[in-house]
Amino acid sequence: MLCDAILVASRLFHELEPRAPFYDDYLNSKRTELWESPDALTLAEIERLILFLNQWASRYESSSAQQRRLLDAIRKVLPFVQAAQGSTLMGLDLKGPLRRDIARAFDTIASCGSRYEATAASKILHTIDPRLFVMWDRSIQLGYAVGDRGEEYAQRFLPRVQNLALRAVEEYLQSRRVSSEAALEALTQCGHTFAKVLDEYNYAKFTMRRDEVWDTELGP
Repeated sequence: MLCDAILVASRLFHELEPRAPFYDDYLNSKRTELWESPDALTLAEIERLILFLNQWASRYESSSAQQRRLLDAIRKVLPFVQAAQGSTLMGLDLKGPLRRDIARAFDTIASCGSRYEATAASKILHTIDPRLFVMWDRSIQLGYAVGDRGEEYAQRFLPRVQNLALRAVEEYLQSRRVSSEAALEALTQCGHTFAKVLDEYNYAKFTMRRDEVWDTELGP
């Protein structure tokens, strides 16, 4: 079952991926109050963010000039992200203008440097709002049969992950006879948001290529 595969994948991610602690380390060190206003955001926060990206082998350019370009790009998209605060991946209306806004925000961040940074853009959006955005990498893109541009992220990838999320919660509550709230709490028992847990599922399944995830999902 999908819900069981998500739990298996999350466990494997934390057990086998040595870089897993970098995520909590970054979020715990992040000065969240500086991310509440575009004018308050500092280059020191951008430097901290780039360090996190490169802990995951993103090879993101860390020059002073690129830090400034990324700061400017994030300042442009922060008002949109703030307007969506309070939403979660499961409750997000991924139709109409919102998809266009997400695609535009993604492309703004991904294209602010000398090369298009699709993986980094997804990580950056996620760290801005961990409840809403889901990270990806090239292996995950291939697993979902999507391209790496903002339109693909907003119009194909996020809706597909959202459908998985809704199906997993429904499976869990039906099989365990619990409420949807209890199902969601069980699926996020590692303490992360569901959007992050789904990234762990994708990562274990497509990037780490763990047979246990596939076998659990497909069943005997």
